[in-house]
Order: sequence, then structure tokens, then C-alpha cells
Amino acid sequence: MSVATDLLVPALREVREAKSALADRFRAHLAATPPGEHRDVLERRMGDARGHVYRIDERLGTLQPRGLVQSVLGGAWQLTGQAARLPIDMAISVPGVVFRNRGMTTEYQLLKNAEDEYAVTALALALCRAAERIAQEAEDDVSAELLGSIRRDDEEALEEFAGALEQHADNAVAASAETTDTSVGGAAQAVREWSSWLRETAERMPGADRLQAAPRGALISEEELPIPDYRRLSTKMIKDRLPQLPQTDLAVIGAYERCHARRPAVLSRVADLLGPVPWPGYDSMTADDILKRLGDAEPGHSRRVLEYERRHQARTTILRAAERAAERVPA
Repeated sequence: MSVATDLLVPALREVREAKSALADRFRAHLAATPPGEHRDVLERRMGDARGHVYRIDERLGTLQPRGLVQSVLGGAWQLTGQAARLPIDMAISVPGVVFRNRGMTTEYQLLKNAEDEYAVTALALALCRAAERIAQEAEDDVSAELLGSIRRDDEEALEEFAGALEQHADNAVAASAETTDTSVGGAAQAVREWSSWLRETAERMPGADRLQAAPRGALISEEELPIPDYRRLSTKMIKDRLPQLPQTDLAVIGAYERCHARRPAVLSRVADLLGPVPWPGYDSMTADDILKRLGDAEPGHSRRVLEYERRHQARTTILRAAERAAERVPA
């Protein structure tokens, strides 16, 4: 076994810990980020980081089937932020900061968070690049391809966060010239807005129900699986059925498969499909319900529908409507 091969598993573990902590960081920052394009980016990148953890765990299970970083019952679903180099120390906000007429304090906090998001993403990218090189030297094409895919996602995320950083810097400069005065009535309104903010954050948190369902997938019987006659189906037949499943069921199938047949093609397809839904309850909505909501959806939400639908059921009517909605110019 070469030196590069000896280094590969520790390198994969390091990338895994960084991505786990990254998901937690973005989740915490969501509490201080107003609705809009940047919030959409944070939600999407949090879902990506969770998917990366899942795929790395899958690869580690192949390389070290008896020595996973975490058990299947913990695995990618318990994102506890183990990487000490990515502490969560500046993400939690208070009502007076978030809802103060978007004044100087708010913009400064958002700027600090944007700086932090850029920095931790850059660190995760550096770790991934190093691990990818180690995989190449070890001639492990599967690991190299996995790490290359994660690296490309991180490079795209870094570009997005760079743009957000510049925008928040501009906003902070503009806000520094303004003064705000919160009256008693304004304070009451701020409290009401804060309560609504908390409810919205809880409802829109990507993957909350998936995380709770993952252990159940490892323990349930075949008869309880969301795909009937699961063990009798070929790999191709299972893969063809996966895009029709909601996120909760995908997590169940993934956890069950990792405990049993461990077919790379099935696990890889599950990992590709896992991700944040465009809005709460999307998977349970009919096509007509989705089309109605797209009628007045913001371009950002329409793009999320487009991306999600392409990966899953690819319903033509929804794709066309989402494309039109995404191209609408706000009045």
C-alpha cells in the first residue's frame, strides 16, 4: 500500500468533518439572513454540504467497512460540526439586530456573516483540493471523481459568496449614513416580525424531516420500505423509482441500502437526489398546486423549482412554467 493510499482515508475524513461543520455554519447563519437571494444560496449550499457528507460516508464505508467515522445510525445525518477549525461563533442573532429597519447594525452583522461564509468555504475547498490530489496519487479514481465533484461545487459556492460579500459591504457603507429610531409601535411590529421569522425558518429548514427519518431506514423491514418488493427489483428498476420519492423516503431507502446490499449505483443516485425542497410540502403537492404557486413565485424560488424538478420527476408542465417564472423581471 502506497503512502498516498495511507493518507487517503484521513484526508476524506478531514473533508467530511469540514463539510459537516459547514452545513451547521450555514444553518446557524440562516437565522440572521433576511429572505432573498442570499438566503436562497445559503439554503442550497447547506443542502449541498449535507449531500457531500452522505457521499463521503458512503465512500469511507467502502474503503473501511468496519471503521466508519460514524455508524450508519449517526452517519451523515448527525451534523454536529466536529471540525474545530470551523467554530460557530458569529451566526446567532437577536430580534433587535435582524429587524431594525435594516439599519447599520443589521448590515454590519450580515457583512460579518458573509465574510465568515466566504472564509469557511475557502478552507473547505482547500482541504478538498488536497484530498483530491492524494486520491489521484493513490490511483483511486472513484475517490478522485467524488472529491472533484465536491471541489467544483465549492468553487461555485465561493464565487456566490464572493458576490454576496461585495453586496453586503456596499449595503453596510450605505447604512452607515442612515439613522434609525424604533418607536414603541415599531418595537411591537419588530417582535411580531421576529415570531414570523422563527416560524418560517423552522418550516423552510432543508432536510429536517430527512434527518429524523434516516435511522428508521436502517432499522425497518423490507415490507415497510416506500418501494414495494424492494429486494426483488434490479438496480435499474430501483433507480428509475427513486426520482418519484419525497425526501423523507429517499433518506429511508439510502439508510436501508447502506445496511444491506450497499450497491454503489443506488447509493450514488440517492445522494444525487437528496437536497432541499423548493418550499415546505413541495413533494406532497400535485402538479396543479405547484403550477398555481409558480404563478406568483419570485424568480429565486422558480429557479429552485426548476433545479429540483429537473433532478426528480422532470414534469414538462412544471419545467416550462418554472422557466417562464424564473425569467420574469420584477416590476
